[in-house]
Amino acid sequence: MEKKKFDVLTAKVKNEKCYWTVLGKAWENDTNIKIELNALPVPNPNGDIFVYLKEQSDVQKINE
Repeated sequence: MEKKKFDVLTAKVKNEKCYWTVLGKAWENDTNIKIELNALPVPNPNGDIFVYLKEQSDVQKINE
């Protein structure tokens, strides 16, 4: 069975528009998901930090 691979993302809302930044990659192993960060997320004005896992697909990425 093929293990899932993910992009690790964070979002920033500015002028009512959402901007996504790729922070790294993640992948499944036998018991959990391993996350590799190439950058750190910045807290929002409330001090909260959110990261999202989006499953990678075989579709060619735009604007890479």
